[in-house]
Formats: sequence, structure tokens, C-alpha cells
Amino acid sequence: MITLYVFGPAFGLPDASPFVIKAEMLLKLSGLPYRKQPGSMRRAPKGKLPYLDDDGRRVPDSTLIRLYLAEQYGISLDAGLSETDKALGLERGMPVQRSSVLVRGA
Repeated sequence: MITLYVFGPAFGLPDASPFVIKAEMLLKLSGLPYRKQPGSMRRAPKGKLPYLDDDGRRVPDSTLIRLYLAEQYGISLDAGLSETDKALGLERGMPVQRSSVLVRGA
């Protein structure tokens, strides 16, 4: 079973990190069984949360988790989108992700 390592609820949100929330939404949308567990940044592959462990294979970073789910399980959350729309989605998501890191001071 997939384990998603997270910070935990804070500020009235399911998790303090938008990246953890993104990773969990990816797992929910995939329909794969998973569990959440409090993580340690010291044990995390990139020193950050979230990361997932899939039977010993550790995958860091919410974007890499998305790519891993697509490659390993054939899950495409972009089904029905043109290549242009897929590229625009990635392009528009990156500044938002960068700015949320800056706001949090990480």
C-alpha cells in the first residue's frame, strides 16, 4: 500500500503544506488505496514533505508523485486535454507553487 508522508492538519486545513494537499488530492483522484502518516523531513528523500513510499520506492515532491502515478499505474489526470492544454497547466501551476514557497518562507 502507498504511504503518503505529511505534516498534518494545521490552521483549519487538512495539512499546513499546499504541496501535501496537492499530493493527497492526486492520490484521491487516482482511486489507489493509500494511507497518510506523519513524516520527518530528516528522513525525506529531498529533506521536504510530502513524499510517498510505494512498497519501498520513495518518491519526493508533489510533481514527481504525479509523474510516478502516471508512469507506474497508468493514471492520467490530464485525460481529454490537448498537448497545449497540458503544457499550459504545467506552466501556470509552477509560479503558484513557487510563490507559495516564498510566502511560507521555505
